[in-house]
Amino acid sequence: MHRTVRRTAPLALTVLGGLALASVSNTASAADVQKRGGQIEGMIGGSGCIPGRAPCRQDGVLLQGGTRPSFGTGVALGYRPVKWFMFGGMYRYGMFNPDYRVDGDSGYRSAAQHTFAVMFRPILPIWRFDFGLNIAPGFGRQVFHLDHGRDRDLSQGFSFLTGPTVDVFLTRRFFLGAEVDFIFNTQRRVCQRRGDTTTCSNTPERNVAPTHQVLFGLHLGGTFG
Repeated sequence: MHRTVRRTAPLALTVLGGLALASVSNTASAADVQKRGGQIEGMIGGSGCIPGRAPCRQDGVLLQGGTRPSFGTGVALGYRPVKWFMFGGMYRYGMFNPDYRVDGDSGYRSAAQHTFAVMFRPILPIWRFDFGLNIAPGFGRQVFHLDHGRDRDLSQGFSFLTGPTVDVFLTRRFFLGAEVDFIFNTQRRVCQRRGDTTTCSNTPERNVAPTHQVLFGLHLGGTFG
């Protein structure tokens, strides 16, 4: 999975560049591009760990290893009252690839973060291009699943998402581009669920969450209405 993630960014830029060049030949219709009204969009690519309250790598007595990159995706729905501003709601799902060696206990089979946010995006519209910046406060839930059963370590609370978008309208309403999202988690408490028992602490025994997260990849969508 992590090899695929490393190839995602160059591939996204290659595809975007080729399609943008192809659209240049159609300059006569550039003024007809619809950049107002409703807008629906999605993104697909990779995700990575950024050290936060918890580190992305461990070299302690209990844990040795790291939280590696994996797959990321998301959707957003919003409204553009003017060409240069959009507001709405967004959801991001970023997976991790936890690779830890654990002394005397189980490791982790998977990990991911769910982020729900209210989005505000100022946009610089130039010809067919949109250069945007997401500003999105919201709620994040980060979960690390242990190897056995339904046991997990989790952290949830306020998250703040920000990052750039670059899009080019290939038709009157459809656009394709690239996006990078930086998600910062402020929560301090981590809960450990073992069987039917859940305990929460500001200083968990296993310090794997919460980290921050970055998502990156293709960004596509369209306007309507």
